[in-house]
Amino acid sequence: MSSDAQILSKLFLFRQVKPKDISELCRIARPVNFRPGDEVFTQGQAADCALLVVDGRLVASVGTGSDKREVGDSRGGEIVGETALFARSGKRSATVVAAEVTRCLIIDHDVLVASPYNGALVAVENYLLGSIARRIRGTDRVIQRVWKESGVEDEKSDSKNTTSLRERLSGFFGGSR
Repeated sequence: MSSDAQILSKLFLFRQVKPKDISELCRIARPVNFRPGDEVFTQGQAADCALLVVDGRLVASVGTGSDKREVGDSRGGEIVGETALFARSGKRSATVVAAEVTRCLIIDHDVLVASPYNGALVAVENYLLGSIARRIRGTDRVIQRVWKESGVEDEKSDSKNTTSLRERLSGFFGGSR
């Protein structure tokens, strides 16, 4: 068993996965290493893969300069950039930087179809689906909160002095339009 497979076998994500399946995942997914400060993904860049963090820590942020806001971090057993696996020809929604020495496995479409019955890949797919469902629920809660706070009726009567709902949502999610 490779050192990556040994590390992954101890992570919660792979707690019920056979060691041979974890070893196969490590064989078919290319490893990549990052040093602290390395930019892993750039917001707006074309997205074609995700990364399974084996060891280390990656930090995601949106915006630039004074508008830059940290939106999360990922450690061993977590996946970064997963939207790329579902939204072909999509763009990165955040910039991701290595906060410390980090080792990852590249998860792309080819890896997902290479061994569809591999228990490690099934665990990755379950993680991805759960992660996306949590994001959708979280986004829905934020939109509801911002909607309630926006006082939409008040904006109709005094639109010169208020920030539009669209501008508030854009600011919250780091959008520029």
